[in-house]
Amino acid sequence: MPHFLPVLIIAVICFVGLLLVFGGGFVSTQPEKPSHYLPSDRTIEFSNFEVYYTSSEEKAGYVGGQISNGVFAVERKRIGFQVTIPEEVSEAFIDLKVWNSNYYGKMVIWVNGKDVYVDYPPVGEKLIGFDKSVLEKDNILEIEAESSGWRIWAPTVYNFDSDVLINYLGKKTKSFTFELSDLEAQNINKARVTVFGDREGTGNLDILINGVKVYSGITTAYKDFSASVLRAGNNTIDFSTEPYTKYDISSAQVILIFG
Repeated sequence: MPHFLPVLIIAVICFVGLLLVFGGGFVSTQPEKPSHYLPSDRTIEFSNFEVYYTSSEEKAGYVGGQISNGVFAVERKRIGFQVTIPEEVSEAFIDLKVWNSNYYGKMVIWVNGKDVYVDYPPVGEKLIGFDKSVLEKDNILEIEAESSGWRIWAPTVYNFDSDVLINYLGKKTKSFTFELSDLEAQNINKARVTVFGDREGTGNLDILINGVKVYSGITTAYKDFSASVLRAGNNTIDFSTEPYTKYDISSAQVILIFG
């Protein structure tokens, strides 16, 4: 036994030395970072765009002079005119100015073959509205007088000027898309929208996410909204405004807090 103890001590020392050399006994274990790491928050930025809903007027055409209709002669006026964006027309008018007439017959005004006015217009100015649905991009305006009938000695006569006036109510919206991962969509704790920009007019700025209105008001905006409107994959955010208003947006953000 006395001879065995030194051998045992030497064996233990050798074994410890081998562990130190090859690391067999001292393994350092550190937690692995998850393969899908999620930060505490995410800011999605949209910048430098405008939305508006404004009104404008266009003088699309003019015709004037004299029209007449009698037994021996007929004189009418006919012009073509264009409408830039027919689907955005809000109102259409004939601005008629009659200088003189014998009123033996009525004045008849046609737009694209549809009579929009048949009457005795008074001397002076008269604004005649007509159905905007008759308008196309290329249009024909015709103005004529009814016959003087049994008054064979004189035709119906009108001296006049007329303008075609087109009012537009134009709307410009702005849409963006952004992506959310499955992990992000499942762990949203709070969602917020912020908007910074300038306003012209009195209308509100409307913001829809995936078709759901999350904000309606003026800038500067700072509004929390329900995270339930967001989804994994593709999301859409739409900006628009009310009539007679324009927003020049310098920065808009969707801020997501995870937890």
